[in-house]
Amino acid sequence: MEAPFDITALMVLTVMAGISAQVLGKYLKVPSIVFLLLLGILVGHDGLGLVIPEQLGDGLEAIVSLFVALILFEGGLNLDLRSLSKMSDSLRNLVTIGTVIALVGGAIAAHFLGQFPWNLAFLYSALVVVTGPTVIGPLLKQVRVDRQVATLLEGEGVPMPSPS
Repeated sequence: MEAPFDITALMVLTVMAGISAQVLGKYLKVPSIVFLLLLGILVGHDGLGLVIPEQLGDGLEAIVSLFVALILFEGGLNLDLRSLSKMSDSLRNLVTIGTVIALVGGAIAAHFLGQFPWNLAFLYSALVVVTGPTVIGPLLKQVRVDRQVATLLEGEGVPMPSPS
């Protein structure tokens, strides 16, 4: 196979896996992020080995950066700043105290349940504790919550400068 065909096939397979995850999530009424993760594992290195990100070379970083920018832009568009300003104390506590508690709790769980050494347990916990619009948005669409709670969670998931 020629390199351009490989890259095209890689992109088509990736898009098809993403669409499949979205359809499965909608059909089974489960947040699609669960299926995105599972299909990513299935077609990636640890699964069938069909999608090899290294084949994209430096293009992978450009593609990921573009999509992260789009996700953050969409998160900013949907953020209700008026409601968010009314709950800035709650948001501050969620972002600071809540993150520290989740980080330490996750590291303890990874160390004792997963038998990770402490340095890897904290690395794992730091990766898991991060929330963002890609996680929060689909979950809020799936699980109906009060608008005030949704605004708080959306605010926590979108990085922004602190209000003065």
